[in-house]
Amino acid sequence: MLIMSTESMLLPTALEDSLESRRLLREEAQFLEVILPDLHGQLRGKRLPMAMLDKVMEEGVSLPSAIFALDVTGSTVDGTGLALECGDRDYRCVPLEQTLAPIPWSRQPAAQVLLTMRDGAQGFFADPRTVAEHAVAAFAALGIQAQAAFELEFYLYRQDEAGRLHPACNTIAADSLKQGGALQVYDLECLGEHELFFDDVAGASRLQGLELEGIVAENAPGQFEVNLRYRRDALRAAEDALLLKRLIKGVARRHGLHATFMAKPFPELAGSGMHVHVSLVDQQGNNIMAGCDNPRLGHALAGLLATLEEAMLLFAPHANSYRRFEAGTYAPVVPCWAENNRTAALRIPRSTADDMRIEHRLPGADANPYLVLAAMLQGMLQGMERALPPPPAVSGNACEGTLAQLTLHWGKAVEDLANGRVLRERLGAEFVRVLTTVKRGEMRRYQAAFHPLEYAWGLERA
Repeated sequence: MLIMSTESMLLPTALEDSLESRRLLREEAQFLEVILPDLHGQLRGKRLPMAMLDKVMEEGVSLPSAIFALDVTGSTVDGTGLALECGDRDYRCVPLEQTLAPIPWSRQPAAQVLLTMRDGAQGFFADPRTVAEHAVAAFAALGIQAQAAFELEFYLYRQDEAGRLHPACNTIAADSLKQGGALQVYDLECLGEHELFFDDVAGASRLQGLELEGIVAENAPGQFEVNLRYRRDALRAAEDALLLKRLIKGVARRHGLHATFMAKPFPELAGSGMHVHVSLVDQQGNNIMAGCDNPRLGHALAGLLATLEEAMLLFAPHANSYRRFEAGTYAPVVPCWAENNRTAALRIPRSTADDMRIEHRLPGADANPYLVLAAMLQGMLQGMERALPPPPAVSGNACEGTLAQLTLHWGKAVEDLANGRVLRERLGAEFVRVLTTVKRGEMRRYQAAFHPLEYAWGLERA
């Protein structure tokens, strides 16, 4: 049972009345968590007394730029210029008022708000939200609004006393596998087994202003997908994805479970993706990519394909990310596009002309939504500005065709972004330098670790 129910903590619809929202939160909540997503999409920040709410909302809070010098383990990477090199300097972080909401899974009534870092009047160059803001603004300068929606796959799991991980099994799927049967993808009984968990996910989402559009059982025991409703504001869609990941993890803990968005947590089971839908509308709200023969849709697809390798680090940021890509699965390994075909990296879903959009199926669930959005938009813009022609659409299983597969390697992805001709400039050369410096630091630590197989294969035989 969640601490804050929709009855005791009902906020005004879409937080339209911010002062009333603050009053309700002050009356109920004991503390406020201010949250700044780092390069990896991990949520950093502070817990503050609720009495500071108005001060935070009006003045912001100070946090160090070194947050963007952290690797995925929370260790500071040398060479970014954001930590000791600058005296571990603080910057002002301003709240995103639309994200102010209760934390329904907290044991004590609490509230949260997302932050973004500023450098004077400008966004801070190393803040992923700033990078996404620039991409959205580049379209806005052309009179075009970027719209987006995110779909997130994840696992519910348990951990036994020996530390082994086990999918929080929908027993129907597990029994089917044991008997040599198929997984019950889209099976409602699998959802029903975790009915109370998903009820609380839906209730917490309503309280936080996150609009869920669907929940399905996925390709493995304990694996599910949650779809967020389309946002006319693409930045808000990325915020939704960040907050939904936190929400799902928090609600899972209240149910004695764990949730993970790791790309490939179980070697023998399906990986988890982040599917991102983007459309573009003009100032009158008309879809400028309507129709599969629309030249602007073709140019946008061509730009995405042309920047795919440069963007790979943003779509697959960790060593484990690359374990998800396997031929014969729904994780795409071929740079191509198709209509109504889930084996393609870029899919044009079945829709009306007015709802025409591009679905990017390459990103993993472990990616930072801000950076995935930024890479998508800048790739699309590159194609549209240069009127790049798209290749022909593929048909059938893209993995079985004659097209060359992507080179999927973590180290190559780091260097492809660092040396890229398009995205390094469009995302910001200094941002790319910081990100690739952090990732190179992670790679050194990863490669320095001794694998158990080194001992199993070499200790007695060398």
